[in-house]
Amino acid sequence: MTRPIDPEHKQWRKILQILGPVVLGIGGLLTLVGLVSFFASFGSFGIPRYFWCAFVGIPLMGLGSTICKFAFMGTVSRYMANEVAPVSKDVVNYMADGTKDAVRDVAAAIGEGLSSSRGTPEITVLRCHKCNAQNATTANFCQACGASLGKSVACAQCGELNDPDARFCDNCGQAVA
Repeated sequence: MTRPIDPEHKQWRKILQILGPVVLGIGGLLTLVGLVSFFASFGSFGIPRYFWCAFVGIPLMGLGSTICKFAFMGTVSRYMANEVAPVSKDVVNYMADGTKDAVRDVAAAIGEGLSSSRGTPEITVLRCHKCNAQNATTANFCQACGASLGKSVACAQCGELNDPDARFCDNCGQAVA
């Protein structure tokens, strides 16, 4: 990503990229002059003449660093993202490849645990068309009345299989012979 997020700030960014290092440099020079003056006065027992420069230089260095921070924030962030993203991608891919089987095993164990925790397995029932009794879906005949549970009468109009005692087709509504 080489394009800045907001292109209108390009001019301000350029100004800050020049102003920040200049203010930081001036602050550094003033601090250096003040400290040299302070330590030079030790041998002469006199008052340091330019020690005040350190008190002006230190805040200027702080201001210059803050301006540099804002001036180069996008550049540094893009550099860091370009350095970190490939490593993060490799780590995620490595972890995904190394844990596929484990995740699959855990998911299967969770599924087995959930199905066994329900107590009795859920059974779908089939109701008899004659007596309305409940039967297992695998049953061919009603356990209460013995009627056939399979649909065996074909509709002459559409061919849909209907209950043996149906008067009308479940699909098209035509009378079943």
